Amino acid sequence: MSSMRFAITMLSFVGIASIIGTILKQKQPYESYIIKFGQFWFDIFKHLDLFNVYQAIWFLIILVFLITSTSLCVVRNSPSILREYHKFQDQIREKSLRSFKHSYEIKIPIFNKLNLISLLEKNSFKVRQKSNPSGDLLIVAKKGSFQKLGYIFTHLAIIVISAGGLLDGNLILKTQELLGLKEIQTQDIPLSEIPSKSRLNVNNFSYRANVLLSEGEKQDVGVIPSKDGYLIQELPFSIGLKDFNIEHYSSGQPKSYESDLILTSKSTGKTKEQKISVNKPLTFEGVTIYQSDFQDGGTKLKIMVTDLQSNDKPQTMNAEVFKINNLIYMDQSYSFEFDDFRLFNILDIDSSQKKNSQNVGPNFTYKIRNQSGQANEYQTYQMPMKLDGRYFFVSGMRPTPQEDYKFLKMPADAKGSLEGFFIFKNLLLDKKNIERAINKVILSSSSSKAVNTDNLKLSTSKLFRTFQQGGYNAIALSIDKNIPGTEQESAANAYIKIILLVANQILLDYQSTNILAKFFNFEDLPLFTQDALNAYSDSFFYGTPLFLELKEFEHVQASGLQLTKSPGKFWVYLGSIMLVIGIFCMIYIQEVRLWILKKKNSKNILLTLTTNRHHLTFDSYVDEIKNKINALSKKG
Repeated sequence: MSSMRFAITMLSFVGIASIIGTILKQKQPYESYIIKFGQFWFDIFKHLDLFNVYQAIWFLIILVFLITSTSLCVVRNSPSILREYHKFQDQIREKSLRSFKHSYEIKIPIFNKLNLISLLEKNSFKVRQKSNPSGDLLIVAKKGSFQKLGYIFTHLAIIVISAGGLLDGNLILKTQELLGLKEIQTQDIPLSEIPSKSRLNVNNFSYRANVLLSEGEKQDVGVIPSKDGYLIQELPFSIGLKDFNIEHYSSGQPKSYESDLILTSKSTGKTKEQKISVNKPLTFEGVTIYQSDFQDGGTKLKIMVTDLQSNDKPQTMNAEVFKINNLIYMDQSYSFEFDDFRLFNILDIDSSQKKNSQNVGPNFTYKIRNQSGQANEYQTYQMPMKLDGRYFFVSGMRPTPQEDYKFLKMPADAKGSLEGFFIFKNLLLDKKNIERAINKVILSSSSSKAVNTDNLKLSTSKLFRTFQQGGYNAIALSIDKNIPGTEQESAANAYIKIILLVANQILLDYQSTNILAKFFNFEDLPLFTQDALNAYSDSFFYGTPLFLELKEFEHVQASGLQLTKSPGKFWVYLGSIMLVIGIFCMIYIQEVRLWILKKKNSKNILLTLTTNRHHLTFDSYVDEIKNKINALSKKG
């Protein structure tokens, strides 16, 4: 275990685990992993605990082995390194000196030991001299000895950083979970009903908890996401949100957001008010509070519920984000679960020229759950979007979070509202309006004189009833069932044209009797009619006939805070500094050793230099030292 090979192996495992932990987003809800990777890979990753790498048991065990192995390496090698650091190597023989690559015999007419030593010291050498019984003088010099300490610093850094990781790995909590003393809560139940097994007291050694506060709200606990559930962390203080402010760019993108917090210590009663923002955290009672994000805090919504496939009168619904509304409609019970509201939405809108990122205004997300428990998720935008030169109200639907939204696009009327489309829908479902429009279309048709008008009216009325009951898809099924394959395409084109003509006539009739209404004042009314027909037809794929139109809202924002107690942070920072120092010593500091041997009664000296790393620059450095010694000898 004390071998360098074992330590490098453990360090490699830590490196691989860190790569996984960096690429794979950690501590997310299990549902998001299932959506991203599928059930098969989710089960494998979950078994390997890859969703919380840095607190996984296997990772903490690797850290223990790495600390142990590296510590043994330091204990075994440090004494010899320290001895070498202090050693001047003054026991070397002349034969050994002459064997070095940079060994030179220099003629010195006048030898001045003090001047020579002074020269070496000016060049940052530490100097020691030694005379032997025969009268020979050996001057030993060295510099850059800190290079040897780089080994110790880097290995100690690995130990300190790993120890910091262990401190933040919360081994105590892991042990409590294994012994059954603590249990992850998986049910969404009121805070007061959460058992003590799922609560962590204020003395918990290390944690990272989340707190979501609406303006005026106060909390004294945080939530720690864990696997498929959560734990409740008791805080040593209560934290309240006095005010939350957010600034946006002109595009609607968040520019900055900050929270005015009120903190009250449970032990001393001391109160502190301070503003925090992104990258400007606050530390109180040993816990660091970060501004992590912002969310909806329970926005109040006024909604109009409209049946897209009937003439029933719309109903008003007062709702609130994170709450559930129940509605019985046509003997069916529905639950409306409102999940989110967003005031700004930056989308890439396709235009005829290019994609433009723009703020399309508020939207809200909700689920409609039927009495059997099945639910579709919806995302509806309040304002119309410009698509292909025309404005549409857009609402997306998906049966499961794994799927993309499929959007229903309802055309905006000439006033920029949905009222015109709803008027069109009601007209389309009114039998008298349809019969009146069919009669006018048939009478104005030149081909109607050549056929039996009664039969034509009857077939057209039947065609419209089919469209009313299922849109274009019902028409297509009818064509497949009743018309030979060779004639289906021409029949489909004829049916679509008839439906458009009759629907357009319905709007013309409405305009003639409602002169003051400006909903359908379009230059190209048939284009609006076609868009409205498409929207009505697509409503049969919307998952429910009920459409929720956002009329008004009272925006409530919440500040997302992250509270961390991280005793290992200091040690990780310290270890990182030590690692930088160690790497700098090993890479950028060059150790140089120098010997000068002056034999008794000799006019020459033997100059020898060596280094731990031979670079081209070292040859130039040797020449520089030789020239300085030669110049010094000439001066005497």
